[in-house]
Amino acid sequence: MALLIVLLGILIFEEWRLNSSHLILSISWILLICFSVIFIFYLFRSRNGNFLIADFILESSEMLSLFAVDLNYRFIALNQHDIDVMEEFFGFTPRIGEVPFTFLGEEEAVKLKENIDKALEGVTFTSLDIIDKKGETLYWQNIFSPIYNNRRKIIGVSCIVLDITEQKKNELANQKLIYQDSLTTLFNRRYLELAFEEIQNRKEDNITLIIADLDDFKEINDRYGHHEGDQLLIEFGNCLTKYMPASAVVARLGGDEFAILLSGVPYPTAKMLITLVQNEMKKGAHKLSISYGVYSNFYNSNLEFSDFYKKADHEMYQYKMRGKIKK
Repeated sequence: MALLIVLLGILIFEEWRLNSSHLILSISWILLICFSVIFIFYLFRSRNGNFLIADFILESSEMLSLFAVDLNYRFIALNQHDIDVMEEFFGFTPRIGEVPFTFLGEEEAVKLKENIDKALEGVTFTSLDIIDKKGETLYWQNIFSPIYNNRRKIIGVSCIVLDITEQKKNELANQKLIYQDSLTTLFNRRYLELAFEEIQNRKEDNITLIIADLDDFKEINDRYGHHEGDQLLIEFGNCLTKYMPASAVVARLGGDEFAILLSGVPYPTAKMLITLVQNEMKKGAHKLSISYGVYSNFYNSNLEFSDFYKKADHEMYQYKMRGKIKK
């Protein structure tokens, strides 16, 4: 549009220069100059208006961070909230022209580079980051997108980061009500499996699963009645909660079978904890004994919850067999 106006202006100007006494040509030239000025002013105001609105939105939000990098992974844009977040949780101040990888931990840097490289291939996508900083778990929804120039060539990557921590915590709180065992108020198996996936996403060094049940519970239940049996299950659940770390997920799988999911706790420590529970239960009125199995592995073992369960359950079965042989 602007080019057509310029060409038209040149033609009219040449005609007017050759015949400046022509009234119509003079008026046309004046009108064209006025129109051009108005058009350029409108274009400038429109573009800058959009920039001002976008800048206002990005800088005023307390939940939205924005950064962009070029083909060499150097920052080319940052909003103030992103700078504040980086300073608070990662201990550095990002600046235009710097590469973010040098300020991040190895795993965080690798993950960010993988996401940027994916966007540089022309893919727009979202990812969820679970950040454990200063004793708090944060949930960030990231939107990565390639940046194109006017020739549709990729020249960088932009990332919008939404803090969805409160939303995620509310979801988890609602899930807790859904995934709670009605008798013991412990978690059930469905929640345990979700917690297992979350621990894997957090990339804890150790994931440990304990499976435990009450020996001869059916006989006790038949002899003393279901009410007494229910009280024993509640007592067992309370004992497990008492000796396990606050971060442990204690769940009732069904009947008298319970499970404990531990993150960052190695096998020897887990075995010591369940032994404390075993000793406590033996001191009760019914002098109950328990059988248990423990399995521990790393988050990157490529094993699912069902694999952990099978291995821990198999160890519990062997524990029971050794007890019968001793008798």
